[in-house]
Amino acid sequence: MKPVYLLFIVLVTACSSVKYKSSPTKKLPELGTIGVFTNFLLKKEQQTKTVVSLSDPIRLHFEEIQISKRQIIPNKDSLQAPKKDSTLISFEILDKVALVGQLNRDKELLKYLLKTTHYKIVTKVTMQFSKELLTDIQKADEIYLLQNKQKTLSLELRKNNKPFQVIEFTDGNIISFKALEFCWGQNKRRDIEIFNLVPNGSSCGEDTYTSVKKVKKKNEFKF
Repeated sequence: MKPVYLLFIVLVTACSSVKYKSSPTKKLPELGTIGVFTNFLLKKEQQTKTVVSLSDPIRLHFEEIQISKRQIIPNKDSLQAPKKDSTLISFEILDKVALVGQLNRDKELLKYLLKTTHYKIVTKVTMQFSKELLTDIQKADEIYLLQNKQKTLSLELRKNNKPFQVIEFTDGNIISFKALEFCWGQNKRRDIEIFNLVPNGSSCGEDTYTSVKKVKKKNEFKF
């Protein structure tokens, strides 16, 4: 795992998709959380609705981000600046194809998501851990997102393809997160399902849309 050196102000603000930074009074959502996340100049909204259920672990991309105290620009809405240099870890869902497949197999969740186009799914978080947990994470070759119990996802650390530790999201502090939109389309049976996950405002591609209504209208037009 190679460290990445970034300015903290860039970390918490720069991203083409919906992204937030933490505040002392607001808890940010974990990986796999589905909800309403908007981030406009005069309005920020964060409504967690549910957490995806995983029948199989999903592989994550993870990397270190080195933060120096002198690089941090104080902001009244941001997390309190660390008193010394620190290391953050970002976790991002690497196998989005596998995630989309599991979402589509959950028929109850799919029915729920079809009710509105406002829902997004959290696919990346950046976290701060204790020195002990950070050391354990640095030992890992691979990290997977898995479900240990209902509506609770965890981080499974693996070394030489063998699990050696499970870390809960509550064991660390989420500094920022990124949420992606669902791209909807029709399969060969003409059932509406998720085809892809894209950054906020991005195009979905041919015959797929972030709006379920557009998919339905196109189907009506064909008939």
